[in-house]
Amino acid sequence: MTNLPPSGKPLSADDYAERHDAALDFESVCLQARQAHNLQVLRRLDPAVVLEVGCGPERLVEQALAPPGPGALRQWVIVEPATRWAEAARQRFARTGGEAGGPSVQVVRDYIESAAPALAALWPAGPAADLVLVSGVVHETHAPEALLRAALGWLKPGGHLLVSVPNAESFHRLLAVDMGLVERPDALGERNRLLGQPRVFDAHALRRLVAEVAPELREVALDGYLFKPFTHAQMAALLPALGPQGVHGLMAMGRRFPAHAAEIALLARRPG
Repeated sequence: MTNLPPSGKPLSADDYAERHDAALDFESVCLQARQAHNLQVLRRLDPAVVLEVGCGPERLVEQALAPPGPGALRQWVIVEPATRWAEAARQRFARTGGEAGGPSVQVVRDYIESAAPALAALWPAGPAADLVLVSGVVHETHAPEALLRAALGWLKPGGHLLVSVPNAESFHRLLAVDMGLVERPDALGERNRLLGQPRVFDAHALRRLVAEVAPELREVALDGYLFKPFTHAQMAALLPALGPQGVHGLMAMGRRFPAHAAEIALLARRPG
């Protein structure tokens, strides 16, 4: 792995991970909702080979291997540039074969933009992924096209892309506009600046990004998850009163009103 992040990354992966983990507060709920949605899509598609770009601190593969089991899954490859997250995943799946008798789990500590040699060693015959998962990543670079193009280079014909981002049309952002706190719903907030996130996507911008990078992809669904009426800090203060039942309700409300959910996810398929 190169020590320098690719062009467009405001922060190094290690700096980002340190800042992220130090300020989880309501982000822990966002992670829970994001992974719940990812898992739901994963169970529905039942892919044999998954490429995950950035596993973060909450490893989706562990949830995928939990009961009712991995289904058709036989290989999961994680490309994660942050040392702490990559090493935690490696230690969890120290054996080449992952869980005994289960799918193999490989961890590549690198940025997806520079991971081609490592992935080519795993897949010498070319693109092998049935599902490319780019969850909560593309808004963290000034060059999302390069990141997405590098990831999609390993998606085989007939495979799916699942890409998720925070939603510029989230209810809490619309409320901030109506309160006169910001001029536009996609204005960068304090947390965006802390984590070096240069952009906030709405559904139109996310669709445009995918269409520009891979016009052959066909949209399957655009979903929302997690209702968030206030800022991260305000929501964190409410968590003790909300409790698990309240969090469950927020996740259900996000699915009911996807256009204004806190995060959105686009699922698209490569023909063939």
